[in-house]
Amino acid sequence: MELKDKEQLKVEILQSWLKSAWIYPMRGPEDQTFMRLTPGGRLKMRRRILEFEQSLGVKGNEVLKQEEAGTLPIEREQLELAMMVQAYTSERRFMESQGTPLGTAAVSLEEAPAEPVESNETDETSV
Repeated sequence: MELKDKEQLKVEILQSWLKSAWIYPMRGPEDQTFMRLTPGGRLKMRRRILEFEQSLGVKGNEVLKQEEAGTLPIEREQLELAMMVQAYTSERRFMESQGTPLGTAAVSLEEAPAEPVESNETDETSV
């Protein structure tokens, strides 16, 4: 198996999300292109985050912190989990800034509230 660097893995992961219709490109200010999660992609990502956390035995926000600190090993599943947490939380923040009411987040980078909040998103997994 050929060793790949993190940037190659990130591009492969983003391409797989694009092919699976989890994300789509959106033109932003100053002709910048941003990747947005589709509604179905957001739900699928919630499920995959939970699956990765269970199979890897680590919380997504911890993996993202390692990635941001540059200490995450080059391992596809951990890198994909970190990217999912980043994409999911960024998308939620953007939607909330636009005034869209959302339910409980699957993963959060901030401390979770003491009381669980009912989810407005249809999802078969409980988080």
